[in-house]
Amino acid sequence: FQWKRFSGKRVLLMDLDALTGNLSFILKVKSIYSFLDAMLRAGELDADLWDSMVQEVNGVDVLLAPEMMVDNIQDLKDPTPILQYARQNYDVVILDTSGVYGEWNLNAARFANELLLVATNELPALQAAQRALSYLDTSRIERWKVRLVVNRYLRDVGLSREVIGTALHTEVFETLPSD
Repeated sequence: FQWKRFSGKRVLLMDLDALTGNLSFILKVKSIYSFLDAMLRAGELDADLWDSMVQEVNGVDVLLAPEMMVDNIQDLKDPTPILQYARQNYDVVILDTSGVYGEWNLNAARFANELLLVATNELPALQAAQRALSYLDTSRIERWKVRLVVNRYLRDVGLSREVIGTALHTEVFETLPSD
């Protein structure tokens, strides 16, 4: 929503987390369509069909994850067909995924211009971030794409910004306070 507010550009937010997608909950919206519907009809996507699948929330188009669990969801491998359509029709496309692991997420990461890896400054979260960075490295995702965001940052609790950057061999792009 900040992208839209500051840029005035056409923005799409996609919840590509098929297992635990929670944007519908966070945004308090429901849709009968999800990114799965867009995937099933990727070969025939046009402006009218797309507009029926997305919802506009505060000036941002939103494509949600499925509300209910779907059989064989783990068989999804490549979101590129809908990502290509989105990139052609929006100035900014923001993806919310379940993480970095698996072909679905790796293919989304390969397609992305920039990745935000979000962690807190607590040791278990940073260890998980280190594993995620290693996984991206071994999967040939360029490290320059990855921006580390430290969420719920408290200077007095957990590791400092400098120590985090040193430990993960990457610069901390941004910190967000607990409040």
